[in-house]
Amino acid sequence: MKKILKIVLGFIFVIGLGLVGVGFSLQKPEPSPLSDENRAQINLLPLPTELSLGKTRFTLEQDLGHSFKNVSTPKLENAIKRFYSKLESRTGIVIANNGSPKVILDCKNAGNDYPSINDDESYGLSVTEKNITLTANSETGIIYGLESILQLVKEEDGKWVLPELELNDKPRYAWRGVMIDVGRHWIPKDLILRNLEAMATVKMNVLHWHLTEYQGFRIESKTYPKLHEMGSGGKFYTQEDIKEVIDYAADRGIRVLPEFDLPGHSTSWFVGYPELASAPGPYVLDTVFGVLKPVMNPTKDVVYDFLDGFFGEMANLFPEEYIHIGGDEVIPDHWNENPEIQNFMNNNEMDDFHELQAYFNSRIHKILIKHGKKMVGWDEIIHPDLPKEEIVVQSWRNDQALLEAVKEGNKAVLSYGYYLDYKQPAGDLYKVDPSVVPSTIDFDIDSTNWKGWESKLYASGADLEGDLYLFGEGENLQGIKYFMGKPYGFTDIEVEGNFISFSHETSFGQMSYDIKIEGDSLIGTGTVSNVAIKFKGKRKGGTHMPNGEPLPKFEKIEALTKEQEDLILGGETCMWGEMVDDITLESRIWPRAAAVAEKLWSPKDYTADNEDMYRRLIVMDDRLEKLGIRHRASTEVLIRNLVEEPYIDPLRTLVNVLQEDKYFGRMVLYKPELYTTTALNRVVDAARPESYVAYNFNKDVNLWVQNGDVRAKNRIVQKLKKWSENHSKLVSAIEGNERLEEIKVHSANLSQLAKLGLEALNNRNAMKGELPEIDALLKNADKAQGGTILSVVESMRTLLK
Repeated sequence: MKKILKIVLGFIFVIGLGLVGVGFSLQKPEPSPLSDENRAQINLLPLPTELSLGKTRFTLEQDLGHSFKNVSTPKLENAIKRFYSKLESRTGIVIANNGSPKVILDCKNAGNDYPSINDDESYGLSVTEKNITLTANSETGIIYGLESILQLVKEEDGKWVLPELELNDKPRYAWRGVMIDVGRHWIPKDLILRNLEAMATVKMNVLHWHLTEYQGFRIESKTYPKLHEMGSGGKFYTQEDIKEVIDYAADRGIRVLPEFDLPGHSTSWFVGYPELASAPGPYVLDTVFGVLKPVMNPTKDVVYDFLDGFFGEMANLFPEEYIHIGGDEVIPDHWNENPEIQNFMNNNEMDDFHELQAYFNSRIHKILIKHGKKMVGWDEIIHPDLPKEEIVVQSWRNDQALLEAVKEGNKAVLSYGYYLDYKQPAGDLYKVDPSVVPSTIDFDIDSTNWKGWESKLYASGADLEGDLYLFGEGENLQGIKYFMGKPYGFTDIEVEGNFISFSHETSFGQMSYDIKIEGDSLIGTGTVSNVAIKFKGKRKGGTHMPNGEPLPKFEKIEALTKEQEDLILGGETCMWGEMVDDITLESRIWPRAAAVAEKLWSPKDYTADNEDMYRRLIVMDDRLEKLGIRHRASTEVLIRNLVEEPYIDPLRTLVNVLQEDKYFGRMVLYKPELYTTTALNRVVDAARPESYVAYNFNKDVNLWVQNGDVRAKNRIVQKLKKWSENHSKLVSAIEGNERLEEIKVHSANLSQLAKLGLEALNNRNAMKGELPEIDALLKNADKAQGGTILSVVESMRTLLK
């Protein structure tokens, strides 16, 4: 992920008397680390490195004005124009920019035309009653500082003001990205530009543009025109489009990293150029999703000649120093079925397909170096034959792949745990830290006393394999559980008779298990994020099972050294495109990506308070809407496509407390499969991945139950009254509407729970006789319906029980 920037702020802030030539005073105190008291008074996201608040405030007026000190550039002029436009939109104050300037922009150095990973992004901000002084070593620092000023503006006593403050800020990591997959579903250029605006607002600085897939080749190639002419279905970006996006991003301090996925995920290359493939054509664009078989032929020189020409063209188009070559999920079937490839492997003494792919990657690496570029690839590319200093590994399969990369000397970027298409709440994403691997195996394995079980979790039609191992006895009992291909260590084991319970952290949140041992079998549940999953296992080996399988080799994970941690460049959220289109994409990225932005920007110690993060994230949700991001508007569009008046408001009320089921739960809706042509126009598409209506309701329930907060109770009653009546208003629209029938149970359950909630608030004792029925209702309400979950069930359980 990212090399932690060690930037020394070589200046001290001070505001002068409002003159253009305002200077800095050595007597001005430096800001201090962010205190809890100061943190509670601001809505900045991400949080700054250092901040001290004063007691006065700066009042915004029409004659705000600005002046540049040291350096003025076109990029800075564009930044201040955007700043004024956003400020005027927010406050209604039309900035005249005359009189004595009140905003001093002190940029020490003019930058290059395009941002680089090595840019100094730090800045300082000083606000007094009379002036705002923004200082930075680079244009990017000034751009980020202006975004912070916009977030600090607030309305007080009928005036728009900024608090008096001294602020120093710099990023924890230099690589803070959003990956957008445009290969599976086409995403128009204007939507890419909107996302760049949102990224700039939260100081994210890498757009990772996933441009090629089985389903589409999305960029014009003048060297090999059949790539986009035959491989895009007519939907691609012209090279002029690409240049516009690159320039738009650069103006906001954002790098554009293109990805051309090789050697797998490559059907779209073969439609026009089948000679590149390992199996004979002809090829057509794939319309199904999944990991498919088409793969390039690594043994043919013509393939490398072709890619040399292609990457040469792309290197001239993209100023970014890195190019991403994919490298993930290669299915070797076509390699195995091709006699020439088999002979090549035998002649070159290659033991497996991983070595063949490493050979391919090595040749691609040389091509990129020839054209002045460095390689990025998904973590499957890790191999001893690849040079360390010129390659960045993007970890996606598990966070231990990141450890492996940096321990081998590679630079690395973390994406595991930041997958937005898994629909995890922002709080779960916020727990993931590039420098922390949860539940690592940090204990010595007792190979003299162990038991092992082959086991599975049965989740939404998918069987997740994951063996379980226990070591030792009694207080010394320790364990390892495989979950989604990764071993997690745990020591908090409770044993009661034949029952054991334990938990371990994952990048999806804490996974808890309650299991019964019956002879050689295990049965029970695993629970993650309040989702219970059936668990079964069968004994496979152990100390007293001589004919069983041997104990696998487990590596004890040692803490990273300082040198290894410095190889972590940062992280990227990933928005894969199977289940989003141009209507729903923004609602799946924003505002959750902002939580990751803070994780990658702010000091590690500042990013442990989920409640405070949500306080500011909900404010950011509003800001993004006012900025023009359509993460809320898409919900409204889909609701109005599903129903007409008088059902719009009742459906909106229901959708506002639904959220898309996590991971791939919604896939069970599509029979037989989800295709590129499948319309994404159901209630599950209207629902967002996280409901802030539910979040606030859940907070109010806790305030009422724990503290007897009367104002919270009044808000609860208001919500319950509306929900209790909602199903009766919506039921007529549901009948006969296939897309609404999917969530009929949710609608009925919400109203029934709300009625019971009102009864409980009025007379809790009256509920005692109904507890079995309430338990059954809550259990039913907890189930996914139509690919969505009802996100107030847990708080209703608290309220009722």
